[in-house]
Amino acid sequence: MVKPIDMKAVENALAGFTIPPQPEVLLRIKQEIELEDPNINTIATLINMDIGIAGFTLKVVNSAYFGLRRKISSIEHACKFLGLNRVVKLVSSVVLRFTLSDGKADPFTLRQWNSAMDVGSAAMLIAQHLRLGSDCADDCYSIGLFHNAGMALIHAQFPDYPKVLKVGLSQQMNFGDIEQRYFNTSHEMLGFMIAQSWGLAPEISNVIAYHHQPELLFHSTDMYEKRLCAILKLAEHMVGEQQTLFDVADDAQWQAIADAVLDTLELDEMHLLDLGDFLLENGVENQFHR
Repeated sequence: MVKPIDMKAVENALAGFTIPPQPEVLLRIKQEIELEDPNINTIATLINMDIGIAGFTLKVVNSAYFGLRRKISSIEHACKFLGLNRVVKLVSSVVLRFTLSDGKADPFTLRQWNSAMDVGSAAMLIAQHLRLGSDCADDCYSIGLFHNAGMALIHAQFPDYPKVLKVGLSQQMNFGDIEQRYFNTSHEMLGFMIAQSWGLAPEISNVIAYHHQPELLFHSTDMYEKRLCAILKLAEHMVGEQQTLFDVADDAQWQAIADAVLDTLELDEMHLLDLGDFLLENGVENQFHR
């Protein structure tokens, strides 16, 4: 596993911020799913208690990302067709968006959540393309949705956050230095605390904590952790996350980690074009297909 989280750094990043607690509905859903014989109808009823969350969950399930041949018409149907664990992970991501966006509709908030959906979907599809199993694909989807959640907390307090990041990134500064200098915090550490508070797996939390320091994760002794990190960084690059969020290309950053990412996933540069085709076939535009 990657080096232990520096809790002093976490405390410093948290100063002045409040991590939203895991909503009661998620706690109740997770309590049910941990039973020896979880009841699908009970879980579906809990999800359906919030029409917005249920509706958005069905919208995502029926999107091209999941590649289903038939339309899912209800949460009950989704639970039976996709499996409880997969639906609960998806619902957690949807609830996160609703909790942190809190009705905001400014351009950066919309870009952030649309980008998160693109990265999460791309990461899930990359795992599927590499035949790493549904559990890995679902974890990749969760990482994609959660990895930049800390940005929402910073932006809520500092409306100029996207402008400051754009200037800093244009000057080849890294995320950590920009955020520490101007906002005295880190979206990685805030995201780590959200992931922990919301009960995500330790590997997912660690990747979120270090996703702008991937060299640390690539030296991890945990191969699953390394794979999750590599898939996240490849997904970010394929969909042009930094360009979408801050109108700054990630060319230099990608070149610095490209070899480590591709080696971890046992890919080469030539394979990325095929991967781009696969993403597009499943509804994800990418740098090879705009």
